[in-house]
Amino acid sequence: MQTGGPADGQPSLEKGPARAVGRDLFPALARHQILEESAYQDLRRAIVEGRFAPGERIVAASVAASAGISRIPVTQALQRLEADGFVRISPHKDVVVLGWAPGEIRERFVLMAALESLCLRESVGKITPELCARLRALQREMLAARSRDDAGRAVQADGRFHHLLWEAAGLPQVMHILETLWDRGEYYRLIMHARRGGFATESLAEHERILDALEAGNLNDAAKAIEQHRLFAMKRLEDTPRS
Repeated sequence: MQTGGPADGQPSLEKGPARAVGRDLFPALARHQILEESAYQDLRRAIVEGRFAPGERIVAASVAASAGISRIPVTQALQRLEADGFVRISPHKDVVVLGWAPGEIRERFVLMAALESLCLRESVGKITPELCARLRALQREMLAARSRDDAGRAVQADGRFHHLLWEAAGLPQVMHILETLWDRGEYYRLIMHARRGGFATESLAEHERILDALEAGNLNDAAKAIEQHRLFAMKRLEDTPRS
């Protein structure tokens, strides 16, 4: 008499082919993840664009009702935004958009200066003529936007200019940190340029030094130039009147 096999009527415990696990198996979970990501991106964009100002309260229930979704994906999106430094959630679950204290401004800009410089030093063999041409086109776009007193357009082109340099390095974790730091400062950069009478001419001159070094193939000089550019930008923001 054989022993050790499955008893009559009992399911076999032998391992078969692994069953695929995906959206078709858990459609509700997949939909929830999509809703959370959408809520995160929409709320982050609203904060970056100043539609939620520093110090303003975000009510998850109101956001969820406006979007026609449950509170759960909105609440989880807000928790991600807190981890990124965009909001603060109190023990009573109040959500407030964070501003920038002077000490925080310095810390974030010094960190950006170091990471942007690192990106350029890690871009050996990756700064192509095509990339330089795209950077030059963005520089011209910033100049044209400044001549039209369109600070918002210039700031957008400035963001694309820097993102291209981050992408060239091929350092995804560093790029994620830089993107978060950049987005956290978008609202303040717009205010700074507007209160200074338009997109800063100093910033354009600093871009020229970065571009000249890149086109000459001198990444060390380009890295130094972008580090100085970020620290000068920090000083401009610190010197901008708050009202």
